[in-house]
Amino acid sequence: MSDHTSHFSGVRGSIIAACSEMERLLKGLTDSKGRVADEIHQTRKAGKRLRGGLVIAGEPKPCVRWIGVVGRMLGGSRDAAVRVKTWNSLGIDASPVGSSEAAAAALLELEADASTRKPPQAVIDWSLAALCQVRGRLESQTDEEVAEAAEDGARKLEKQLRKRLKRALQRVINEDFHDCRKAVKAWLGGMALAAPDLPLVGKEEAERLANSLGEENDLEVLAAWLEARGFTPTICPCAWKVLRKRQEKVRRKSISVIRKELLPALKRKG
Repeated sequence: MSDHTSHFSGVRGSIIAACSEMERLLKGLTDSKGRVADEIHQTRKAGKRLRGGLVIAGEPKPCVRWIGVVGRMLGGSRDAAVRVKTWNSLGIDASPVGSSEAAAAALLELEADASTRKPPQAVIDWSLAALCQVRGRLESQTDEEVAEAAEDGARKLEKQLRKRLKRALQRVINEDFHDCRKAVKAWLGGMALAAPDLPLVGKEEAERLANSLGEENDLEVLAAWLEARGFTPTICPCAWKVLRKRQEKVRRKSISVIRKELLPALKRKG
């Protein structure tokens, strides 16, 4: 085992522990004492971190997808809470009685209130069964096997991150920036889980990009909701003007972090 591989010597145990932690969080959703949105957020964060670890460990794509499905099944309530928070952060004037902005704000609050309901037990049961299968695969392998796979997986994950960052700069379309966000989160979460003691060049820059891309995603989620509910730019022009202006500002920040910070940091490492 090489010196670099030794950094991944505990990855099997770390991922198994992450599976157990996510199981604990899922079971807690049935007794969340009114904090459903917050606890779902923590569960989804744990899932993203686990997915990154599974990718690094070279686990089959179905295992990685199962964890992603868990996050998507739980995403509705969290998205509703984020939409309200994002709307409020824009400072849109929803005070005029009879305005489309007032209607949108009221409906956002209504859906956020409804999102405090606990997930169906069937969703929890399926999620726990998926985690059991993932953990079972890891338990059937040795520490050495998973560590060696993780060394190769870490290189591939960073290579994928570089590729997606460059493609985002070349094409500048929403889909590419969404892919960047997933790649950054997988890299940060996976490396934190797989090799927490390994100094990660570019970590601070990647975290800044993740925050910027996260804000982009929140704005896009709100925009999609407005369109779906009929609050189009024609019906709700004031809200869309503020929203588009913020989207443009955050996109410029994301591009700047990629071009001037993260890619140069990763290049210096290489």
